Amino acid sequence: MVYDLDLKRLLFLFGLVFVSVCGAYNTPLSDHIETVLDQNESRQQRALKKLLRDPYPPKGSKGGPSLWHYENFALAAYGLNQRTAEADAGILTLHRDLFEDANSHHEAGAMHWHAYLQQRIYWLYASSSKHFPGRMSLEAENAILQMLWDFAAPICDIAFTDLDKIWWHWGSENHHLMAWVSFWGAAHIFKDHPDYKDRRYQDGSKPAEMAAAFDAYFKHYARERASKGLFIEVASPTYAKYSLNTLYNLYDFADDPVLKKSIDMLLNLHWADWAIEQINGVRGGSRHRSYAGRASNAQSGAESLAWYHFGLGVEANVHPGVMCAATTFWRPSSVVMALALDAENREPFFYISRRPGLSAGQKSMNFMRDRRHPLYDEKGMRRVEPAGGSLLRTTWVTPDFVMGMSQVDALPRDAWWAASSQNRWNGIIFAGHPTARIFTQRPKLSGRKSLYNEEWGVQYRGVMLLHRLRESNARGQMIWFDNSLKKVERDDWYFVEAPQAFAALRIARGGAQWEEDTLAQRRDGKGEDGLGQWLVLQKQLSPIIIEVVRKSYYASFEDFQSAILRNHFAYTSSELTYQSEFYKAKLSLPLRYNRQPEINGIPVNMSPDYVYRCPYIEGDFGDGVIRIQYRGVSQTLDFNDNVSEITSSL
Repeated sequence: MVYDLDLKRLLFLFGLVFVSVCGAYNTPLSDHIETVLDQNESRQQRALKKLLRDPYPPKGSKGGPSLWHYENFALAAYGLNQRTAEADAGILTLHRDLFEDANSHHEAGAMHWHAYLQQRIYWLYASSSKHFPGRMSLEAENAILQMLWDFAAPICDIAFTDLDKIWWHWGSENHHLMAWVSFWGAAHIFKDHPDYKDRRYQDGSKPAEMAAAFDAYFKHYARERASKGLFIEVASPTYAKYSLNTLYNLYDFADDPVLKKSIDMLLNLHWADWAIEQINGVRGGSRHRSYAGRASNAQSGAESLAWYHFGLGVEANVHPGVMCAATTFWRPSSVVMALALDAENREPFFYISRRPGLSAGQKSMNFMRDRRHPLYDEKGMRRVEPAGGSLLRTTWVTPDFVMGMSQVDALPRDAWWAASSQNRWNGIIFAGHPTARIFTQRPKLSGRKSLYNEEWGVQYRGVMLLHRLRESNARGQMIWFDNSLKKVERDDWYFVEAPQAFAALRIARGGAQWEEDTLAQRRDGKGEDGLGQWLVLQKQLSPIIIEVVRKSYYASFEDFQSAILRNHFAYTSSELTYQSEFYKAKLSLPLRYNRQPEINGIPVNMSPDYVYRCPYIEGDFGDGVIRIQYRGVSQTLDFNDNVSEITSSL
């Protein structure tokens, strides 16, 4: 986006507020933070210029031109103030030829994927814009208004904003956020427009009433998610970007200062949570909804959101799911910037956090019924358990590798909300190579079917025990090794040398065999060949031991191997135990699900009083106050400041 004013004036005009912090960083780090922030606009411009040259998706791509093609081109053309007449024509084509299908029952093009992007175009470039008014034609502006009304008016209901529905989701988490933020944005646009402000939705509400109700909803939403573990689709390489995309709209265009502050804090918390687990822009730790293929074994498109903010990772991805980050006025706080940009200088630490994901056992197929819209009738609403429990995310973070898993109770598949238990990824990423990693994954089922509730285990620092759950719909068990890793087999162990770490892996019984990676193993059948190999277990329910250590702790690869071989482990039909001398830990994993895993004889507490615990992020579960800190500089996110305003606005 090309701005007409200098950055400092923009920060003032657009309310770009950095939350106050105490103390100061040393000069090299503070200079680096300032430089990366100053370059944020140029990174955004680079993406828009790329889109102007080569709109994504291409106009002639499979299925023909899409709404995304014209929306992305409009963001680029209006943002750069070039070829705006073409952008106008694209919006009119979109309205005339594509909108009707998108607003019907065809999910791949359904309007909740597009309405919030069209709202961003309108807010930034329409005649009434506070930012860059008049870059789009009045005819294109009216086309967007008409599409938003035809999308929202027949289905949006003020009942969608009931605060007791905060933990209900339509479809999946990212679908819900795209739809609900689109409803919020449409109401705010209509309430300020003379031709729409006095119209009524199908439930009889006026736009101003709907806008106020959605403001209250999202203020409460921000507090609940921040205080109870953030998002359900944890670190999803595919879907996290869509959820974040919507939050930028809430921040950039909210006229309620309390809502704006709430979303600013929620974004800072998310990016702090990301920053402490990443290596050069690649997030470590467990992932949910991580499909077989590129999402699991390569750098993902979702990581390019981080590139816009921090200059790390995948450069200038222009997928529609990142275009709000490419055009947002939001910037991370200085302490979050420091956590992201100084990762190589942190001492190793263990990060434990509670995450939502349990199903509350409630499903309503009628919550969006009778809206004369087949898509919304199909999906219904499902409730996630707000009290959480049974899902403890653990991550051992070092400058040389990041190891993590989602520790879960051994529950039946239907105990989980589907988006939480789908395609969970447990494993390790290594510094020194962008795709260097080891992770467990089950063979892909036929077609595009997903796996659910695949695995449980226990982790302490750089050691984990893993076991495929009998309750899963998975068949088989495999372990991925990136081809950048040197592999050695010795005495039933598989040893790995990464650029800056050593790893050891053992199958408890039955052995395994190597298989080359094939496109057939990938969900979409696409990607690059030759990235790695699979170690396929001969006995699919055999437990797995993995230990990883920074290379600097050993004189040689051989010394590491000898140390691992001295460690004791025992396997029976009812339990696996493993003792790590390096980490001074004995881990026990019951295999009949009759008790909790243990670390040094103490059962793992799956529902601790805290929600985030590590040296850099701390907060108690449900409390609403989270502290982010680094090198004597701290930021307190107090979501409770907003409770009185939320209550009074109902």
